Amino acid sequence: VVNRPAYQAYLREKNCLATAIYFEARGETLLGQQAVAEVILARTRTPGRPKTICGVVYQGSNRKTGCQFSFTCDGIADRVRNRAAWKQAMKIATHVMRTGGKVDAVAGGATFYHADYVSPGWASRMVKVASIGQHVFYRPQRGRHL
Repeated sequence: VVNRPAYQAYLREKNCLATAIYFEARGETLLGQQAVAEVILARTRTPGRPKTICGVVYQGSNRKTGCQFSFTCDGIADRVRNRAAWKQAMKIATHVMRTGGKVDAVAGGATFYHADYVSPGWASRMVKVASIGQHVFYRPQRGRHL
């Protein structure tokens, strides 16, 4: 027997994760896309952050400078144009959600990342844990949550 509301919630969460993977990392390798997904799941377990994937992905998107993921507040319609990349994002979302982002973690426990062509002010206060493709991944220093 399928719990319909729970299954619908799962599908919503998976769609939010796949959307973030697609718009944030579709040009990256599988590992790079998985790492972005792991950051999102890690944030759901971070005190002071939303506890849902959709909550994390869209946190602050209603403010011009508050979005956590640029695609959520860039003013560009989030339309999937590359079906193969979308299918891949859905596969990665399914895998990372099933494993909780822990089994074959590639992001080193990161809860932050940025593209390697930008230098955000917060990065200097973080511990760099990985560079994968065009993304650099970080975690806060011990005992700190941002």
